[in-house]
Amino acid sequence: METTSDTSDVFGIRRSRSTRVAARPGAPPPAPRFGDLPYRHMVEQAVDGLLVVANDDGRIIYCNPAAATLLKSSRESLTGSAFGLPVTAANDSAPVEIFTGGEPVFVDMHTRPISWQGRGATLVSLHDVSARRSAEARIEMQAKALEAAANGIYIIEKGGVISWANSAFAAMTGYGADDLCGQPVAILAPPSPDDTAHAELWTCLITGETWKGRIVNLRKDGSSYTAEQTVTPITDLTGRLSHFVAIQEDITERLKTEGELIRLTEYDALTGLPNRHVFMDRIKSAIERASRTKAMVAVMVLDLDNFKAVNNTLGHEVGDQLLAGIARRISGLMRSSDTLARLGGDDYGILFENVTDMAAASRTVRSFLNSFREPFAIDGHMLEATASIGIAAYPKDDIDPPSLLRHAELAMYQAKAEGRDAFRYFDREMDADIRRRVQLEADLRHAVEGNQLWLAYQPQIDLASGKIVGAEALIRWNHPERGLISPGEFIPIAEASSLILPIGDWIIEEICRQHMIWQVQGLPELRLGFNVSGVQFRQKGLFDKVAATLARSGLSAKMLDIGITETVAMERTGSVQQNVDRLTAAGISMSMDDFGTGYSSLSNLQAFPVCRLKVDGSFVKGIGVKRDDEKIVEAVVRLGQSMGLTVVAEGVETLAQLQFLKGLGCDEIQGYYFSKPLAPEDFRRFVAGFELKLPS
Repeated sequence: METTSDTSDVFGIRRSRSTRVAARPGAPPPAPRFGDLPYRHMVEQAVDGLLVVANDDGRIIYCNPAAATLLKSSRESLTGSAFGLPVTAANDSAPVEIFTGGEPVFVDMHTRPISWQGRGATLVSLHDVSARRSAEARIEMQAKALEAAANGIYIIEKGGVISWANSAFAAMTGYGADDLCGQPVAILAPPSPDDTAHAELWTCLITGETWKGRIVNLRKDGSSYTAEQTVTPITDLTGRLSHFVAIQEDITERLKTEGELIRLTEYDALTGLPNRHVFMDRIKSAIERASRTKAMVAVMVLDLDNFKAVNNTLGHEVGDQLLAGIARRISGLMRSSDTLARLGGDDYGILFENVTDMAAASRTVRSFLNSFREPFAIDGHMLEATASIGIAAYPKDDIDPPSLLRHAELAMYQAKAEGRDAFRYFDREMDADIRRRVQLEADLRHAVEGNQLWLAYQPQIDLASGKIVGAEALIRWNHPERGLISPGEFIPIAEASSLILPIGDWIIEEICRQHMIWQVQGLPELRLGFNVSGVQFRQKGLFDKVAATLARSGLSAKMLDIGITETVAMERTGSVQQNVDRLTAAGISMSMDDFGTGYSSLSNLQAFPVCRLKVDGSFVKGIGVKRDDEKIVEAVVRLGQSMGLTVVAEGVETLAQLQFLKGLGCDEIQGYYFSKPLAPEDFRRFVAGFELKLPS
């Protein structure tokens, strides 16, 4: 007969298709003795429920103890009862939900045709998956709970990429949940030299500790919000750190009501000093009072010299402590009526009121600079600091607060340009020059993206073989309005503003790209040299950037030659030495550039694995003109030969200079005698047609 009920006669098995079972009157036959079958012990002790169902009548003719337990019945009552589910002659499997009077039991049912004591039958195995289904349901419920939570929740992979975010967090940030997935977590809080919270957060997490604190994040539209955040590191089954779960609560509005947000927006968190906004308000108030009393007001900007070197070599934590120490030391030398503010980074604003004598103000400013002569003791380091200070006065220089501050900044730039560790008063003549420098820095920031920079290549000739063996890459800048700008004008600006870092990365990329193009065009392998500034060498990631660029381009490391100056070599800090060691170990050669113009030359050569010694062009220019210059050139060549170094002479412009150098045994030369620095295509043609011809 055919049945379509949801449960069988003996136990409730929910199904959704008809089951054809042949009815047979009378009591069920006795179950066969299992002892007659092989593997009895294995079947009887099996964890999964095992049933044998006769094909002709659909009745159970055998069940093991596990099946009876699973179905909450006895073997005797099950044997002979209708199975209640369709079985086929083929192997099959299906998920089944069983009702036995209590909670439902979820099983995976597998069927297999067998022969049982001469009858066609089906072996049915029932694997209890209730625990798994319960766990899956619990996980699904937890996922729904996370999605429905009022707080923003997101998951970060170990590499710093967001892998999941709930709707609350998406709404909080203005992104869609799908937009956040796959994005670096840095889009929420770009790194800032003044922000130590994120550095502390990651330092805590990589040690396996949960971090709780307050951070400022950016929404998609660029607006900021303050959040209380808890970030918990998650480990995988092996105990390795794999993910981070972050929970955020937007407390921006709460801070506004409590008044804390006002404090945060008016005072610097690191030093406790008023910020730029408050400083400008105080300048305005001071001017209003001075206008009534006919007094003067002095506005100053103090900027630390070479502060970036502290951050790069010792870390931002030491740099932050130095900034706080500077604030305390200056505050101790000021009157209660004066104002010291932190304008941002390593810039401080100083406001003197009721100034009757600018000479007295100058004495106070000198006391600021003199106070830095005593080193700052920070984390076992004795740091010496200097500063450049610019001063503008009301009403002499201007009566408008923003203009006074700008004039003071211009005067500060002038103090830096004239040697630093000094102070200068604003005057109108410096305005145009400083404006030009500031504008040039702004233009330089767009030069890389605007394809305004390019490299010229000056050939280097081996005097023994007469062949071109390399070239020096020299940067050029085609300004869209001013035309070609000399490197001597914009490189110092790039180094002072740290723009030299992205420019340096671009130079390495461009050299590798151009070299591979030349190889495709049939040029021989040439060693390409380029200078790396001290700012770059102090970066811990210099080697990694160079290695990654070489790997992407396929260029061999032996084709690169990095020039360093004696100023860089004299530092010998941990980062500089580490970069030099790793670069040379990778097969990149090093040249000592402008040799003889610095100090401690011999000790620098001994300390660094230099392969080439470059004679500065200023000495080569004196050959045949100044005997002292000739002696210096001769001494440098002899020194290089004694140390097994390749000596390269720069700035060779005349035949007399070439013959003098050849007579000394100089290895390589470069200069206008053979070629000026050439654009890439001009260089290719020059190399292809070059033949060394010297007069007899």
